[in-house]
Amino acid sequence: MDKLLNVKEAAALLNVSQMTIRRWTNAGLLRCFRIGKKLERRFSPQDLQTFIEGEPDPRKKSLTPSVPAAENSVGLGFGNITVPDGTHLTHLYFDLQEALGLQAFFLRQGLENAETVMVVSPDDRKEKLFQTLEQTGLDVMDLMNQNRLHHSSGKNDPAQMSAYIAQVASSALRRFRLVGDMSWTITKQWPGKEIRTLEEITNTRMKPEHLIMCQYSLKEFSGRETMMALETHSLAVYKGKLGKSPLL
Repeated sequence: MDKLLNVKEAAALLNVSQMTIRRWTNAGLLRCFRIGKKLERRFSPQDLQTFIEGEPDPRKKSLTPSVPAAENSVGLGFGNITVPDGTHLTHLYFDLQEALGLQAFFLRQGLENAETVMVVSPDDRKEKLFQTLEQTGLDVMDLMNQNRLHHSSGKNDPAQMSAYIAQVASSALRRFRLVGDMSWTITKQWPGKEIRTLEEITNTRMKPEHLIMCQYSLKEFSGRETMMALETHSLAVYKGKLGKSPLL
């Protein structure tokens, strides 16, 4: 039997904080064993590898009972979560390391599926994300040179941004997958109404073989903007669980 790893060792392997590891286990995203009187967390190397690769764990029940899987469902790359093809969903989070970790799993799943993938995020977060992808064995520069991996730090208005996304999506030979760390709109000083406009345009342009996940930090965005995120996305991920938006 492989040696079980503690929280610190698991965090180092997944390149996230120890707090993120605890949150993922609390949410049921990451399997752990509870050892001793203090019920300390311990992790199997095989379980961690399964989590990195986004493969289903046969020992876990589905985390998404409210969103039944369909024949045309697509894996998000984390937590054994699938969504219908052509989905525009949001991820609400408090912890930046959690957000970056899910970005990496989401994009890696797309790349392994031979999809064209894109991330929209501030440049400093892009560097952290690309480091994580490199650490999992991906050649980021080669993927970018092949036009399989794209990055944008955002455009100046919704029309420009939506046009650029459409351009990249149209170049995809197979599926197209995008993750947007919406803090880029704060960097660009977009008002809330422009963020809503972009989300609404995106909804009108969703097609089969498209998958888009928009991430909103609950620390950076106001309550009004968080409500907007729930209003403009059909599904939401929060604390590792997927559900239908309560505002639709």
